[in-house]
Amino acid sequence: MSIRAMEEKKKPGRPSTNKDDPVYVRARVPRELHKSFKLACTEDDLVMEDVIKDLIKDWLTKRGKKNPA
Repeated sequence: MSIRAMEEKKKPGRPSTNKDDPVYVRARVPRELHKSFKLACTEDDLVMEDVIKDLIKDWLTKRGKKNPA
């Protein structure tokens, strides 16, 4: 294996350095809020992660950020 191939191979347990790779965001919310959110997403056939991304984008837009990622 070449040195370049070894450098490009992702090491287990290491976060990716690619800026386009998603990252985890953790938040603690009350159990009932989570339950209601999960149920609402299921009823609307939505993925919780997608709804959260949209909420963050909307919040950034309201703060004046022109082009949230």
